[in-house]
Amino acid sequence: MQGRFGRRSTCWLALGPAAISLILTTGAMAQDRGQVSAVHRQVSAAEARVAKAISAKDSNSLSRLGNELGKIIETALQRRENGGEVSSCDMAAHSLAFAAVTSADGLISRGEARKLLMQDSISAASDFQKDMQACDRQASRAAGSHTSVVKALRAL
Repeated sequence: MQGRFGRRSTCWLALGPAAISLILTTGAMAQDRGQVSAVHRQVSAAEARVAKAISAKDSNSLSRLGNELGKIIETALQRRENGGEVSSCDMAAHSLAFAAVTSADGLISRGEARKLLMQDSISAASDFQKDMQACDRQASRAAGSHTSVVKALRAL
């Protein structure tokens, strides 16, 4: 038997690193999707609790919810510092936390300060609505209206 010692094709050499890169990228994207879904669930649950606390005029619960959402925001900031991306769901958590904390401050304030804080809170709730709609798309969920926080604030 005579072996073939001819020239080997070099195109196969580039396939190895490309395949490894593709596998790593796909794994990272799946991890990102899972992370986005987890944040989506947390923010959706917090949305209902914020709307309920606003309706009950419970500033202590609103402050607590703002702190809980702060953990999501801190994680997103760390990811960004490490070269990662901040998702729409992270931005929705930020908007909702700002709306919760501002409305908590507005509930305990009086006069002009209360009006200004409530206006800021309504503005943040509108931003939350837009961010959450983008989060729904990013998490591959059915689009919701996410108007409960704005409605609760306007009812005050």
